[in-house]
Amino acid sequence: MIIKKTFGVILLLLGLFLAFGLLKDSRLMLFGSKIRADVIGIDSVKNKRFGYVHYPILQFYYKQQQVRLVKDLKSVDPQNVPKHMEIYYAEGIGVSDGFTVTYAIFSIISIIMIIFGIIVIRTKHLF
Repeated sequence: MIIKKTFGVILLLLGLFLAFGLLKDSRLMLFGSKIRADVIGIDSVKNKRFGYVHYPILQFYYKQQQVRLVKDLKSVDPQNVPKHMEIYYAEGIGVSDGFTVTYAIFSIISIIMIIFGIIVIRTKHLF
């Protein structure tokens, strides 16, 4: 019985941990501004594993101010650099791609883990 309850608590905590990690992207999609940013260059960073990793340098206007930043969330191919990118931006939070497949998968996994954790904790005779 104690093993089942411990398993339920672990599932619940893992689900809450995943949901907390997704909170930043959720806040950006809710409170941030969707902006079309121009890609003005590439920042190449030396990486031990892959050689060089190339990140786009974005330029856009936010609240009548020009903002330039390096989007280090994912790298781009230097031969196929897009001219524009759609991003969500908030001044105190940062940059996000928005609702991506990865975000959707981790949201579903966290919800399932939270639900199963609660079910395991609340039931008396599970098996």
